[in-house]
Amino acid sequence: MNHLINPRRKEVRMMALFYILFGLILIFLNKDLLSIAIRILGVALVAAGITFLYTYFGKRISVDTTPLFAGLPCLLVGIFLILSPESLIAMLPILTGIVIMVNSIIQLQKSFLLKDYGFSNWKISAIVSAICLGIGILLLLKPLQSVAFLMQVIGLSLIVEGVLLFGYDYTLHKYKKQFEEFE
Repeated sequence: MNHLINPRRKEVRMMALFYILFGLILIFLNKDLLSIAIRILGVALVAAGITFLYTYFGKRISVDTTPLFAGLPCLLVGIFLILSPESLIAMLPILTGIVIMVNSIIQLQKSFLLKDYGFSNWKISAIVSAICLGIGILLLLKPLQSVAFLMQVIGLSLIVEGVLLFGYDYTLHKYKKQFEEFE
């Protein structure tokens, strides 16, 4: 259990290196990586669909139509994802933008309710809701640019996290050494 809470330096360094490497991959190969991931998801859905359809048509275990109604959509969506991953990449920011916009409007309404109830920090909630609304609109208006930007932000975040892990590991080791020498 102590190993999980307090990992060795080698493991921390390997994790930091992995974060930095994966962050660089996301920054420079973001669209290609996303297309590959969507195609892999498509292959998994095709495999699940074939399994469901084989269970329904091949084994004929029962007259339950659940495998048919689960297998056919899995197969069709999987084939669609394999053949055209760009269409899903284009749809994701639009759907995300719509969800963020709806949620922001709801949160903005809650901010105004907080104002009505006399909460003094309602402006912070309203500002955050307005910023999220702007992000939702941006995702809706520029979907393809948004995907690339978000992947780059995630990649940059991973790189920063990896650098911080290296820094924390170095600092912790340094002060631990000083503490042991002091005692």
